Amino acid sequence: MLKDFFNLAVENITHRKVRSWLTILGIVIGIAAVVALVSLGQGLQYTVDQQFVKIGSDKITIQAKGSTGFGGSTDNNKLVKKDLDTVRRTDGVSMAAERYVNVAKVEFNGKTKYVSIQGVPLDQTRLLMDESGLYDAEFGRTIKQGDTNKILIGPELAKDTTFGRQISINDKVTINGEKFQVVGIIKTGGNPGVSGGIFMPVDTARILFNDPDTISMITAKTDSGADIDKVVANIEKDLRRERNVKEGKEDFTVQSTKKFVESFLVIFNVITVLLVGLASISLLVGAIGIANTMYTAVLERNSEIGIMKSIGAKNSDILTIFLIESALIGLIGGILGVLIGAGIAKLAEIAIAEFLGPGFFQIFLPWWLLLGAAAFAVLIGTLSGILPARQASRMNPVDALRG
Repeated sequence: MLKDFFNLAVENITHRKVRSWLTILGIVIGIAAVVALVSLGQGLQYTVDQQFVKIGSDKITIQAKGSTGFGGSTDNNKLVKKDLDTVRRTDGVSMAAERYVNVAKVEFNGKTKYVSIQGVPLDQTRLLMDESGLYDAEFGRTIKQGDTNKILIGPELAKDTTFGRQISINDKVTINGEKFQVVGIIKTGGNPGVSGGIFMPVDTARILFNDPDTISMITAKTDSGADIDKVVANIEKDLRRERNVKEGKEDFTVQSTKKFVESFLVIFNVITVLLVGLASISLLVGAIGIANTMYTAVLERNSEIGIMKSIGAKNSDILTIFLIESALIGLIGGILGVLIGAGIAKLAEIAIAEFLGPGFFQIFLPWWLLLGAAAFAVLIGTLSGILPARQASRMNPVDALRG
């Protein structure tokens, strides 16, 4: 019996091809949007988690309040070398390294660009940078003690699309009028803030910008087994004393990797919910479309309903036929939506790989997402067809035959 009902539903859908496909399209758009957004969102969350794993859970970042990106702050609240010394003396800190960041005029192959320059330490505190793996050289080597006018560059900067010719090992690059030799190119697929930058010894960067005391960022590592939240509080207390500021009036920020992750996840989850909510509007439109199609089908098939009832069809049989039809519309829309949504997410992954390098971003298409989206589409189709199906099942056979 159910097989007959199913065949009848398929026949009715294929009989009204244009109307059926337009109805299905509403579900396809909604499901595709939800699948693509959730997949990309899960991939983004995984990517950020991996970047923080590279940095390490025992790291603390200190910046001047109002700092933009890696560095840049007003002269009144900038970090200086005394602050670095203070952090190094703080209870619970095993190591602390400075980083200096500025923007310079870079010339190569007759072209000029303004590029982020990062001065990184070369003493034992370099371990803080090496642990993350973000500065590993794919070609050549990293900068080391004793290097003079030697630089390490990001893979995006080295591409021929930046200066019209690919930058290779031993090429000379002019930075703020001074010549520097490229000794290494960082691995592809690293942090986007790293892939387009230039790295040199911090002392060299200070001389280049004539800025002997400013620090853009301090990265601290906690002692093994130390409570990172307690160490953060210790750093804040010591810096307040050193910089002569009161609690609540700090002109600096101290954040652990854990806090970065927590802050990101809160913001990310809110954005994801909003985007999925917007995508769900198209599902609502699709549901209305299914209900409209089913009501129209009831009106067009009055005689057919009357004939079925006159030869013994029960109200439940009529109800089942129309519910199967509406559920089938939802199923077709769900399957197509899942396939299209997965395709959109995959294309986005490929595009991001082209821009940021392979392996940096990976979408997630778990079975529960694909199956859940298709099942949700069937549910929407079924619910949208309940009222039209009930109306059809309650029709009087005589009135139906007259219609």
